[in-house]
Amino acid sequence: MTLKIPEISWQQCFDRLSDGAVLVTVNRRLARSSAARYAEYRLERGETAWQTPDILPYGAWLVRLFHDLLYSVPLGEPDSRVQPVLMDELQEKLVWESIIAESEAASRMIDVYAAARMAQEAWRLCREWKVQVGGGMAWSAPDPAAFSGWAESFEWFCRRSGFLDRARLAEYLSAPAADGHISGVPELILAGFDELAPVQMDLFSAFHAAGTRVCRLAWPVRAGAAVTLVAEDDAAEIRAAAGWARRHVEADPGARIAVVSPRLAADREAVCREFEDALCPNAILSSHPPDRQMFNITAAPGLSAYPVVAAAERILDIAGRQGTEVFEWSRLLRSPFLAGAETEFGARAALDAQIRAHGDLFFPVTGIIRMARSLAGKSATDPDLRILSAVLEKLRTLARGMPARQAPDQWTETFSGLLDAAGWPGQRNLSSREYQTVSAWQQGLEAFARLVPVSGPLSRSEARRTLSRMLSETPFQPEQPDVPVQIMGMLEAAGEEFDALWIMGMHHEIWPPPARPNPFLPVSIQREQGLPHSSPARELAYSRQITNRLLCCADEIICSYGGSDGESTRLASPLIDHLEQARGPENGVGYWRQMQESAEIESLADIAGAGVPPGGDVPGGTGIIKSQALCPFQAYGRYRLGARGLEIPEQGLNARDRGILVHRVLELLWNQICDHQRLSAMSDRELNDGIAEAVECAIRKLAGMRPDTFTDRFTRVETDRLHNLVAEWMAQERARAPFAVKESESRMHVRIGDIGLYAFADRIDALETGQEVIIDYKTGTPSPGDWFAERIAEPQLPVYSLGLDREPGGVLFARVRKGEAAYLGIAAADGLFPRVKGIMDDGRVAKDCESIQEVMAQWEQKLFILAEEIRTGHAAVSPVSENKACRYCDLAPLCRVWEVSRT
Repeated sequence: MTLKIPEISWQQCFDRLSDGAVLVTVNRRLARSSAARYAEYRLERGETAWQTPDILPYGAWLVRLFHDLLYSVPLGEPDSRVQPVLMDELQEKLVWESIIAESEAASRMIDVYAAARMAQEAWRLCREWKVQVGGGMAWSAPDPAAFSGWAESFEWFCRRSGFLDRARLAEYLSAPAADGHISGVPELILAGFDELAPVQMDLFSAFHAAGTRVCRLAWPVRAGAAVTLVAEDDAAEIRAAAGWARRHVEADPGARIAVVSPRLAADREAVCREFEDALCPNAILSSHPPDRQMFNITAAPGLSAYPVVAAAERILDIAGRQGTEVFEWSRLLRSPFLAGAETEFGARAALDAQIRAHGDLFFPVTGIIRMARSLAGKSATDPDLRILSAVLEKLRTLARGMPARQAPDQWTETFSGLLDAAGWPGQRNLSSREYQTVSAWQQGLEAFARLVPVSGPLSRSEARRTLSRMLSETPFQPEQPDVPVQIMGMLEAAGEEFDALWIMGMHHEIWPPPARPNPFLPVSIQREQGLPHSSPARELAYSRQITNRLLCCADEIICSYGGSDGESTRLASPLIDHLEQARGPENGVGYWRQMQESAEIESLADIAGAGVPPGGDVPGGTGIIKSQALCPFQAYGRYRLGARGLEIPEQGLNARDRGILVHRVLELLWNQICDHQRLSAMSDRELNDGIAEAVECAIRKLAGMRPDTFTDRFTRVETDRLHNLVAEWMAQERARAPFAVKESESRMHVRIGDIGLYAFADRIDALETGQEVIIDYKTGTPSPGDWFAERIAEPQLPVYSLGLDREPGGVLFARVRKGEAAYLGIAAADGLFPRVKGIMDDGRVAKDCESIQEVMAQWEQKLFILAEEIRTGHAAVSPVSENKACRYCDLAPLCRVWEVSRT
C-alpha cells in the first residue's frame, strides 16, 4: 500500500514545530532558511525566546535516528542487539577504491578513483531504488559485471567488519521504526522533496505504521509573471542578471533575491566575477575578498582551493620531498600563512626573485636555505632571513624522522607537527573566512584520522595523496550572515520562495539536461525501474516538474539564456517556450568602470621623469638605448626605476642561457687561437680538440651553478650541440680575410651627447689594413636593417662603433645558428667577410650611404636624439609597435598600455 502524504502550509508547519514535530528538508540550505523563517514567525508574534525547532536535512536526520536507536535499548537486556558501525562517506570511498584497485578490471582503467566515485553512486542508486545487483543477461556486460563483483566484495567487507554504509542506512532503520524502537517522533514534515526513492518511502511508511503522522510542506504558489529574456551570449546573460540583482537590492534591501542556474558549477568563476562587480564594486580595490558579501553562491569549491589550506598542503609536500618546483617555493615564500611572513616579507620577495633567476626548476630544502643565507646583507628588511631558515631546518629535521609507514591517525599527528613547526597559519590575525577555513582543515584531518578501520598503514606519499584528494573533493564555503542575493543550482532552490527570481541557462542545449545513466548499471534495468537520469523521457519529466515548481516560487521571474555560443544560435528550452519574451538586456560596462567614468577626472600627461645630470653616466649599457628606441617608458621603468618582472624558469636551458654558453665558448676558443693565421694552420682534429676543451670549460662553469639541470645525459646532449654549432661557425671564420682578435668581451666607455654608458663588445678584430671590425654574436635571427630604422631598433653595434678611435672597417652580426651560420652587416670593402659586400656595392643594408663615414654620421645623429631623450627623462608610453616593444615587455602592469589602448 502506497503511503499518501497530505500537504500542509507554512503556518501549519510552524504551529506543529512548536508542538514537537520534526521538519526534514531535502538539503542544508532549506533547513537553514526554514529555521530563519520560523524565527521570523516567532518574532512577529512578539516572542523573544523559544525552543529551537527540530529542523534537519535528510542525511543528518538519518544519522540522528541511527544514534537514537543505538542508545534506545540498554546494553544487557534480552532484546538488545549489536549494531554495526556507521561509516562516513570518506571511509566508504576508500573501501571502494581499494576493492577496485585490487580487481582485474583496474588494469584496464585510466582513473581508478573516478571509477570508485561512480561505483559508489551506482551502489547508492541500487539500495535506494531496490535494484538487485547481479544475475541475468543484463548484468553480463563488462562494466555491470565488474560492478557486480565489486558490490559483492563491498558487502562482504561490511559484514566481516561490522560496518553499515550510508546507502543502506534508511533501509536499516525501516524495521526498528515500524516496531517502535526509535524514540517517539510525533510528526514528520517533509520539505523540498521533488520525489521520494522507494527506500525513502518505505522508511516514512514505517514511521506512519508506528503511529507517527507524516505530511509534506506544500510547494510555494505565487502568482508572479514569468518572462523569457534572450541575451547576446553567456557573458552578457550573467552580466544582465548581476545588474538586475543590484537594482532589486537598491530598491528593497530586505527583499529575497535569487539567481538559479543549471550550469552553476561550470560558470561559478564568471558568475562570482560579475556579481562582485555589480554588488561589491569596491572589492576590485582589495587583494582580499571581503568578509561579508552581498551575495551567496553555492557550488562551493573544494577545501584545497582556499589559500590557507593550499599553503598547508604546500608545507607538507615540501617537507616530504627531495626537491620542489620553483613555482611551489615561490608561492610558499609569498604566502602570509608561514611563520615570519610579515617580518621577512621584503627579504622573502628578494629570495623569490633570486631562485627564479637561478634557472633550475627544482630546489631542495637545503638549496633554499643556502640561498637564503647568501642574501645576508642584501636586504634591509631582514638580511639573514633567520625565521625562514629556522623553519626550513625544522621541517628538514622532522621529515628525516618520519616513519616509512603508519596509520592515518598517526599521520595526522605527523602532519600537524610539521605545520606547527612551520608556524602555520602565520603570525597575522586571520580573517573570519580564513578562521573558518582553518577549522574546516582541522575537521578534514579528523576525517582522515577516522580512516584507520578501513585503510591500514600508509606510506607518506599514499597518506598525502589520500588527504589531498579528500580535501579537493570536500566542498567548503565559509558561513556568513544572511545576504539579500542567493545564487544556487536548480535543485538547491527546492522548497524556497523569493520576491524575485532569475533563472539562467534555459536554452535547449542545457535544459532539460541529457540523460546520464550510470555506466556500471544495466541501462535497461535503470529505465525499467525509473532510476534518476536513466532516460531522456525521465529527464524531461523531472525537468518539467522542477521548472513548474520554480515558476511558482516568486513574484517576479525571468528565464534567460545566451542566444549564441559564438558559433551557433541557441533556442529557448521547450519547457519555457510558452512564456512571453521580454526585451533583451543592454550590454553595459561594469559598475567599477561606471564609477570611474562618472567621476570628474583631470587628465595629466606625465611623460617625463627625473633627468640625468649633464656628463653623467646611465645604467644599462646599450640596453637602455634599445629600450628608449622601442618605448621611452620601458627604458625609464627598466633602467632608471629598476622595475623588472620575475623570471620564469624553464625546463633545461632557455634562449638566454644558450646564448651565454655560445659567447663563453667562442671567447675561450679565440683566447687560444688569437688570429686567422693560427686558425688556418690548424688541422681539423686540432680545431675539434680546441672546441671540445672550450665547450667543456664553459659547461663546467654553468653546471656548477645549476647541478640539477646538468645531469650526465643533459650534459652530453648539450656538449654535442655546442660542439657542432661552434664547429659550423668556425668554417665561416676560416673563409674570412686575414685578421687578429684584438679584444674579446671587452668593456668600453662610450659618450653619446651629454650622457655616458658602459658597453661590452663581444669582439673587436684588427684587419691587415689596420682597421678594426666590431662583431656581435647572435644566436637568433638579427637584421642589419634595424640599424637604419627611424629609431634604431638594434643599437648595440652602432654604439660600439662610436667607442672606437676611428671609423671601423666593418660592423657585423655573427649569426651563430645551426644551418644558418653567417656574417650579416656592412664592410668597408669586398672580400673581408663571406657573402658580405663592401658598402659601395651593397644597396640592400645601407641604401642611402656610400661609405662607412656616412653610416657613422647617420648613427651618431639618431643615437644623439635617443641619448637626449634619456638625459631629459623623456618617459612617454609610446611603443614603436606593440609587436616589437610590448610583446616581451614585462612592464605592462606598470605602464597600463593595454588599458590605454582600449580607452
